[in-house]
Amino acid sequence: MPSRRRLLGLVAAGTLPFAGCLSAPSDADRTTTEPSTPSTTTEREPVRGGAAEASVERTITDEEYQYVESNDTVRYPATMAGDEVVEYDYEPFEEWGHIQGASVAAEYLRSLLDQRLPEAETLSVPVSSRGEQDGLRLVAALTTHLARDGDVLSEPSVSRYEVIRATPHTVDATIHFAGRTYTDRYPVYVEERTIQNE
Repeated sequence: MPSRRRLLGLVAAGTLPFAGCLSAPSDADRTTTEPSTPSTTTEREPVRGGAAEASVERTITDEEYQYVESNDTVRYPATMAGDEVVEYDYEPFEEWGHIQGASVAAEYLRSLLDQRLPEAETLSVPVSSRGEQDGLRLVAALTTHLARDGDVLSEPSVSRYEVIRATPHTVDATIHFAGRTYTDRYPVYVEERTIQNE
């Protein structure tokens, strides 16, 4: 499981935005209000993607990462000030690989859905840790934004059904880095929510 600090860093960077909890598919809605934002969010329970599993493989060559063989860790930028690294931290290779694999899988899923649903311009593909006890998951998120009076400001250009049909059930990601290889499987969910300004 990725370290709490690393996950919080990804959340702050916008890599792990809010996603629904894991449970059986349902059409029941639930409403939550975020105290720090002037809006109300209504969500439908997320459902697993209905298409066949997909896989992606990538070699990580970013110079910001450095493998430390003596203790099997990866040094990564923990704190940034603009483009400058203020502080580095270290993470066990397996935990680092799990996070990097999720990022690679999400990028691949985004490109896959771009091909399968070219008209789905507003579809986002965040990575989420919510509801996952042992790891991360991917979310194909359809969001409708409403004004205070209920008028639609923006809405998905494709249906939930279309997205479920196009979205793989899982994405397997294999990453290669500094002579090491890490492979993981990430479940994929389709989430639909409505955000209304207060």
